[in-house]
Amino acid sequence: MARKTGKKRATLYDLFHKNPLSGKGVSKADKLPRNFKNFFKLSWWHSGTIISVNIMFIVGNFPLFFGLIAILGLLSDTLPTPTSAIFANLFGTMQETLDPLSAALYGVHGMPGEMLVTSNATTVMYCLALLLFFTWGFVNIGTTYILRNLIKGEPIFFWHDFWYAIKRNLRQGFIMGVIDLVLIGVIAYDLMLFFAQMPYYWYASFIFYFLVFLAIIYAVMRFYIYTLIITFDLSLPKIIKNAFIFSSLAWKRNGAGLLGIIAIIIVDWYLIRFLTPVGILLPLILLYGWCAYIGSYVSWPKIKAIMVDPYMTEEERAAEEAEEEDRVFSDDVTED
Repeated sequence: MARKTGKKRATLYDLFHKNPLSGKGVSKADKLPRNFKNFFKLSWWHSGTIISVNIMFIVGNFPLFFGLIAILGLLSDTLPTPTSAIFANLFGTMQETLDPLSAALYGVHGMPGEMLVTSNATTVMYCLALLLFFTWGFVNIGTTYILRNLIKGEPIFFWHDFWYAIKRNLRQGFIMGVIDLVLIGVIAYDLMLFFAQMPYYWYASFIFYFLVFLAIIYAVMRFYIYTLIITFDLSLPKIIKNAFIFSSLAWKRNGAGLLGIIAIIIVDWYLIRFLTPVGILLPLILLYGWCAYIGSYVSWPKIKAIMVDPYMTEEERAAEEAEEEDRVFSDDVTED
């Protein structure tokens, strides 16, 4: 059963952030089909909201910064340690025999480097990073609600919509956020583990490519999971089941969306390597927002066609057609 949306109240934020679809001459976006042909045009028109969503995701998931500080070792202690792989054997040999050759080798392979050691401050950062389990689901719920309404062509009241979606989905948002983070972490860890073991164990290759397949399936399911949560009154197992069905049902849209997200991530990866300032800045202003926008752009039209339109009453259908006629009429007046 689809959720009934309550009346939205204007907030102070809305006085300074107009909905891009309600301005003069912009409402034509409502009539454009959500297909590949119109994707770049619509994403350009919606770019301001996409950037705002990205910033909201980064700020809302602030524990990510604690984890990043811990992983990078910015607060870790350092100890001098040999970096050469043969230092242990060389040092053992020198305990028995000391000659000019071993002394020369020791001068080369005995050069110390620095090893990061977990400090108390780093441990605190790791503990603070666990707060991500409390923020992840809620932030994904709020940003997905904004992006879904953007794709639908509805007015956007950014701050109000964000908290409205979270309040309506507190329980499912939190539980799904925990499940989501655990699955992402487990899949990512196993991929790195078996990729490193591929040269040594024959079965590692089979497990690795199977994990790649699972990662693709779950990545596509994420297009639908949060959108289904904010749209329908369904139990979480049914939402996950429907997301799995949609992941194979709309394979053309899903494949195109997944390839687009992968392309964006690859571009950002190379920017980080060869143009560091731009590569680091991109995730802060655009990376998540654009990827999430692609997910909503892919998922909502298919969800609407299969789970919304067939069950609309005649009154709801007539109201929707009347609203569409009003938009067309307003566009004609604007153009005149």
